[in-house]
Amino acid sequence: MSRRTDFFRVVLPWPDWGISPNSRLHYQGKALLTRQHRSAAKVLALEALGAGNWVDADRLFSVWIFIEPDNIRRDTGNIRAAMKAYQDGVFDALLIDDSTIRDEHLHRAGVADSGRVELRLYEDYRGWIDDVMILSSMYDMELS
Repeated sequence: MSRRTDFFRVVLPWPDWGISPNSRLHYQGKALLTRQHRSAAKVLALEALGAGNWVDADRLFSVWIFIEPDNIRRDTGNIRAAMKAYQDGVFDALLIDDSTIRDEHLHRAGVADSGRVELRLYEDYRGWIDDVMILSSMYDMELS
């Protein structure tokens, strides 16, 4: 059985610490960083659309893949919350409301220089669940 690869994919830089809920940054500085991250995500999503990616659905399933820049311990909830600006920027580019996300999966894929975040959006539940199962089995192998 072949795995579906029909999904929209955008790769984003690791977010600035200042947009994390734990940053304790002044609200004006945080608002500026949030706008910058949202704009950057929109530009990268538009580039991904130009590269032949597509998405057009009234319900989507998402996978967030986090490749962290270092071995600092981070709370998964805060990492996900920091992605809100990226999510909004991507959905601005797609001209879709982010309330169309029906389910999501977060995967921490290790450490690499400067880090990055990959967002995959699926229209088809089967393609999404296949990807989630593959990512989960990769994680299980890392623990063995």
